[in-house]
Order: sequence, then C-alpha cells, then structure tokens
Amino acid sequence: MKIAGRTYLDLSLLTDIDMSRLPEVVLAARLYHLAYTHRAMTVTGQCALWAHGYASVPRIPALTVTSSTSSRSIRLPAVSVGTHHFEPITITPSRVRRLPPTTDARGLLIESPEAAQITVARTSPNPKATFTQLCMIGNAFTHFDNFHLKDSRRHEKYWKELLSAELTRLGNSVRGRSQAQWIITHADAGCASPGEARVLYELCAAGLTGMRTQVEVHTRGRRYFIDCAFTAEKVGIEFDGRAKYGDDARSIHASLSRERERQRHLEAEGWHIIRVGWHDLDHPDELVAQVRAALAARLG
Repeated sequence: MKIAGRTYLDLSLLTDIDMSRLPEVVLAARLYHLAYTHRAMTVTGQCALWAHGYASVPRIPALTVTSSTSSRSIRLPAVSVGTHHFEPITITPSRVRRLPPTTDARGLLIESPEAAQITVARTSPNPKATFTQLCMIGNAFTHFDNFHLKDSRRHEKYWKELLSAELTRLGNSVRGRSQAQWIITHADAGCASPGEARVLYELCAAGLTGMRTQVEVHTRGRRYFIDCAFTAEKVGIEFDGRAKYGDDARSIHASLSRERERQRHLEAEGWHIIRVGWHDLDHPDELVAQVRAALAARLG
C-alpha cells in the first residue's frame, strides 16, 4: 500500500491488527514517510505526545511538525486499506529558528515529552481538556501509587520541575506562557481518572484553594483515599465514574454496597462527602456552589 512518494506499507504485517487501530497505523506510516523524506523536521504537540505513547486529544491527533529550514506545505495523498479510506492531508511546518528539544525514536525526530506537554499547554484552545490530559500524563509519568504517597509526590515534583524548566527555556514572551504556567501549577498527578481531573479543574478555575488529592483516611480498621478533599474543613469530593462499578449486575451491586459502607465510615469520622458524576460536570457552576456551601457550613 502506497503511503506517499516511495514509502509503502506492507499490508501482510496488518493481518493481526484490530481494525480500530488502523488510523494509528496510517498516522505512524505518514510520520515515517516525513522522517525519511524531510529530515529537518520535528514532530510536535499532541502528535508528539501520541508518538511517545501518551493519550492525545483527540485520540488520533493532527500531524504537526516544526522545521528550522522550511515552511513550505507538504501534501500527503489519500490512503485506502480495504473499505477504510483516509483523506489526503496538507502539512505546513511551523518555521522556527531553533528546533525544540527532541528525541530520536527509531528514526523519528519527536519533540521531547516535556517540550510536547508545554507546547500543548501553551497552544491549546481548550485549557480544560489540556489540564485533564496533563494530569493523566503526570499520573502515568510518576507511576502514582496511593500506597506510596511520599514517593509519588516526590516524582510529581520532579515532573513539574521538568515542565517548568522547559517553559523557562522558551522565555517570558513566548505565546501562551500564562496559560501553560497555570496548568503546571494546578495540575495534579494524584488524579487517577479524567473525571477526577475535571473536578479538580473546575475547583481551581473557580478560585478555590486548599484542596488535596488522594487524601488518606483511617477509620474502623480501613484505609480510604478521598479523590479530592479540603482537609481542614473535612469536605471531600468523590468522582463516581461508570467504569469503577463493573460490567454486570452482580459486580455493580457489590461495588455500590462497598461505596455505601465507605460513605458511612467516612461520615462517622466527621467527613462531608460530595459525590460527583459526569452529568454534574455539565453544570460546573452548580458543583462549585455546592462545594462552597459545604465549606461555609463547616466554617460556621
């Protein structure tokens, strides 16, 4: 199968691949075509994060590159694999005087993970989605473990230092610096799911302070970790994602029973727990108002 120019993909290598992964295969093939025909280019942003193995937003990112030698557009032809068709694309490299820090991945020049995160944090038109994405990258990068919180927080500090160093390298006048700095400051590797990260984003964006993630509570011989909590006021926010409850009626019933027991134990210790689902995040102002009311009630 022809990708572009003299670059071909051997279809016999795809016989065991889930067809839902085909868009990623085509993206990778197009990246390699660019790598071997336009060597003075670096893959950047969401596409670089995808190439490093991190989840991108969207799942199949646009192919973005930067170059120190040319900004001339490159057209890649349409690709068809059986009944699957991929439209032609035109790539216009961003012209820079100096390429960003890069890594060489089997011939691909890719923006380093920390540089790619900063590129996305600076340039994203959707800071909410980017905040969530960086929390998930931080969770994966640090191998965050509730049962080893001290080490996890130390790794988180190192992760943020890498990001801050990259932002500093770009200088004070770089576009999107303030947005990236806000995301670095408030992102938290303790967010174990996109839902938890979204909750934290809404609280931070509303100007609330003093909350911590994965707060450890011991009660009745049990150890619990509250997703996000204001420890001084003993107000906790728990995100209820559908996936945590299981896939069949029996496992869902057992999970809900454990959640009710957990709630009773935490309340017996004086905690006020606010439960949040995806539908609540459609109305973040109402969620923030509920949290503010709970905090105010605790303060008397």
